[in-house]
Amino acid sequence: MEETVRFRVLVDHEVKKLTLSTGIPSTVDELVTAVKVSFSIPTDISLQYKDEEFDDFFTLTSTNELKDKDTLKVVYVPLHLTLTLVPQESTPDASDVSSLCESVSVSGDSADTVILSPSPSERQSPWPAVFPIPTFSHNTELALRQGNEIYLRDGTPMTSPCVKSDILERLAEAMFTYTAYPNDAQRSAVAQALVEKHPCLKEPGSFNGTYAWQQSLKYKCGNYRTKRKALESPELLVNSLSHKSEDERKAAKNVKKPKRAEVNYLPSHPHGETDDMLENLRLHLIAACQRKDCARTINDMMARTYSWRRQEVVSKSPGVAEFKERWPALFDPFQINEEFRRCTAVPLESTFMSQLDKYTPKLLEVFSAKGGVIGQRIKNLLMQLIQEPSASALMKRDVTLRCLIEYMGESGEELISDYSGTAESIVHEDLRMRNVSIYICHEPNAVGIVIE
Repeated sequence: MEETVRFRVLVDHEVKKLTLSTGIPSTVDELVTAVKVSFSIPTDISLQYKDEEFDDFFTLTSTNELKDKDTLKVVYVPLHLTLTLVPQESTPDASDVSSLCESVSVSGDSADTVILSPSPSERQSPWPAVFPIPTFSHNTELALRQGNEIYLRDGTPMTSPCVKSDILERLAEAMFTYTAYPNDAQRSAVAQALVEKHPCLKEPGSFNGTYAWQQSLKYKCGNYRTKRKALESPELLVNSLSHKSEDERKAAKNVKKPKRAEVNYLPSHPHGETDDMLENLRLHLIAACQRKDCARTINDMMARTYSWRRQEVVSKSPGVAEFKERWPALFDPFQINEEFRRCTAVPLESTFMSQLDKYTPKLLEVFSAKGGVIGQRIKNLLMQLIQEPSASALMKRDVTLRCLIEYMGESGEELISDYSGTAESIVHEDLRMRNVSIYICHEPNAVGIVIE
């Protein structure tokens, strides 16, 4: 009888548990398949395991290297695409845009495969589940190695101001690659990861061995932001007093910081680009939106102008109508997904759908237990799934979202308007009267969102 094994699996920014009742698979491919099935991962992946001797992750080549309660890390296999891109040295004029649109043809069904690499100035990933402690200078690494040996031998902690200074500087740099404003929980996670990798740095007398490190990181990150502000980092300059209006020139007033999921909140312009060049490119982008078969060209322009667009959003907070007039391409479904990825480094639609499918069974249990008038409306919606036991995933998602609207105390009938068999003129007239609405038409087939 095979012995049940459990693995700690790092997937994106989450830590998950994998239990295999049949024991450790005999091949790596079988283990990869088990991970993909258990966590609903549709794309190709490879696995890394954490080696106890080196305290680092290595590529898994054989399952003989694994044992119960080991830590695995999911690594997504990168897509290999060959794209013809617009040269970055100069801003194309209108004729360049026309010729590019004519030479590149992308159908609507394949538009989601046009994924271009983000600008090097952008952050590439959100805050990790386990913070990777960077490699310090050669002298610091030697001192830490000796300090760890002494600590493991007789429990003597290391106290060296020079080593501490180098560690704090390097950690501040590493944290800035994820966020310019780390919060208390993030600083605590970094300090905890530091003492786990280098136990000689644990503080005697501290309730958790890391409190002083957390406080030192707080001040070091503030000093590091000052250095980066001197290098004209946009997300830091936006909060300087010289960039605020006269009635807001107070250090703590109207501070603009990224929200929890925003990774590229206010990035720098791509190398060689200026405000005038990007504004000119925005005008060419509007012209490209009026032509067909320009998906790749538009996507490239949208990626290049992301920093200019974020400056407008953060500094001016324009209304939806004004923003749509200036950036019409952003309101395309594909570009909404791409803009979300540029901002958070996470794919929007695939992440949302996978998490919705994951929690659908528990959500349906919660919905079924709801009583009262709202519970009755929810039960009417759930009848669609009861009458069709083999309902498709699409129908389950539709029913789950409609039930969620009712469960939150909103009216699905007021939010979602189905105009089946309604004249087009009546549809337009009705939508003009709504501030927020989701509408569905069948002739012609269309689904849309009305805002303002």
